Amino acid sequence: MPQIPKKQTARKKIDSTDQDMVWVGVGSNQTKAQKEFNDALNKHKETQSRAKEAEALFTLVNQRYLNDVIPEIEKQKGMIKRRYTLMFEILTEERCSLSVNQREFIRRYLLESAHELLSEDTPFYMGLIEALETKMERKERLAHKLRAEAQIKRQFGMEIDLDELNQTEFEDEEARQAHDEKFKEFREKFEEFRNNHYKKYNQGFGSDQRKKSKAQIEKEKKLADAEKLISLDINSLFKNLAKLIHPDTEQDPVLREKKSQLMRSLSGARDNMNIAEILEIKMQVDDLIPDNQTDVSFSDKTIKRFVSIIKTKIKDLENMIASRLFSHPLLESYPGRNLNPDSLKKYVEKVIKDNRSITQVVKADVDRLESDPKYIKSMIRSMQAF
Repeated sequence: MPQIPKKQTARKKIDSTDQDMVWVGVGSNQTKAQKEFNDALNKHKETQSRAKEAEALFTLVNQRYLNDVIPEIEKQKGMIKRRYTLMFEILTEERCSLSVNQREFIRRYLLESAHELLSEDTPFYMGLIEALETKMERKERLAHKLRAEAQIKRQFGMEIDLDELNQTEFEDEEARQAHDEKFKEFREKFEEFRNNHYKKYNQGFGSDQRKKSKAQIEKEKKLADAEKLISLDINSLFKNLAKLIHPDTEQDPVLREKKSQLMRSLSGARDNMNIAEILEIKMQVDDLIPDNQTDVSFSDKTIKRFVSIIKTKIKDLENMIASRLFSHPLLESYPGRNLNPDSLKKYVEKVIKDNRSITQVVKADVDRLESDPKYIKSMIRSMQAF
């Protein structure tokens, strides 16, 4: 999983107050379990900090994507369409002599490319398809389309024109909205159908009619018991803290407001069974009312359960960091596991440079085809070599 590296800052020396993060007062000498808990809580805070850094990196990536990558890709698409147009004109207008095999190679190449890129500019590429395909190919394409539309009618009871459904180019935003509204009901029904299909498939794939083994039953029982104990531990801590910070018992208006905020946070953390957040709130409570520290006492087994919960929260945060960043289309091909501003900048610059190089290659083809139609023969030899 890609990791956001920790900042290279000197760690301060932990004094006795820092060490007593959760367990304070008499008998505060920490056990091994208590130390593990404090370490886990510190790591949880560090991971939260890295999550904020990841959000900043995401913003950086998105800005470069919108400002530098998208415009280059759009320019590239325009040049590719111009290249296809010139190749088509050279083929159909016989601007240079080509053998039968060369003509068929260009025709098949343009036809396959148009099918692959149809969704990018339906009117342009569909026009290319209709101009290039043979009568038999057109008959097969239309027959396939009619079969698909008939299947849609049987499945959803709706008359749908697939060419219109897949339209991507519109005169204006109003035309786009009208198109979306027209096919809204079908898309909703199709999405529901697809979700139900996947659900049934997964249920069938994962079904197992065999009886569970004794070990499986015992493992599930232990997990259920552990979850029950954790719930009791969290509720116990919640009640202890709630007594101290309930705003109705506070006369000082400033303290009442602070306690109200803590109480709202505490209630939300309890609803989510977030032990890490509850214990962080406990430390805030201890700071707020130092003369009336919370009296919390847990066994090492309970503390180990807390550590397990916090580690799960850390893993969830790390997964969120990875999914947030690597869901961006610009980072789909990002190499390696380490991600930081420097490596990210180098990667983005490389993507931009590569896209510009592709555009230049296509432009070079366009320029040569415009000045010398015979250049298409060199293109054929190069494509056949692959």
